[in-house]
Amino acid sequence: MRVNTISMKLSLRIEQAGVKDGNIVMNGFAGAMPCETIISPEEALQVMRLGMKLSIFKLLFKGLFAKQKVVDGPAK
Repeated sequence: MRVNTISMKLSLRIEQAGVKDGNIVMNGFAGAMPCETIISPEEALQVMRLGMKLSIFKLLFKGLFAKQKVVDGPAK
């Protein structure tokens, strides 16, 4: 995953996910720095709603049958 802001671009790699205090907590790396990303259930549902598009479903379905490769950088 890549996060672009006005001042910088960071690759974001999530390595663990779980639930803590009623939120989804994901741990990984932003660039070379360890990071923790916290998302509320409401925010997660909004992301899911935004992702319910045919083009996104096609991309995910295609990914299910593609050869797996090791992801070590941002998606392009």
